[in-house]
Amino acid sequence: MYEEIKDIPTIIINGMNKEQILSIMKTIKNMDNLPKNIIFASVTPISSQWKVEDLIKELKQEDIEMKKVTENLRKGFYDNMKKEEE
Repeated sequence: MYEEIKDIPTIIINGMNKEQILSIMKTIKNMDNLPKNIIFASVTPISSQWKVEDLIKELKQEDIEMKKVTENLRKGFYDNMKKEEE
C-alpha cells in the first residue's frame, strides 16, 4: 500500500481560498532542493471522504493525464483536430 505512493511528492491543501493556494504553489515551486514534480491538490467535498492513499493515486493519474494534454497542446494536436472539424 504505502510502497505504491511513497515516492509521489504530494501537497494537499485544505481550508484556503484559490488566491492563497496559488500563492503557496508559486512559493513552493520557486524553492530550491524540492522535487519539481510535486502534485498539488486542494480538498474537495468528494476527496475529503477518501483514504489518503486513494487520493494520492488518483492525483497521480490526473497528473499523468494532464501532462499528456499539455504535450498534445504543445504539438498543436488539438488545433489540428479543430481545423479538421471545420
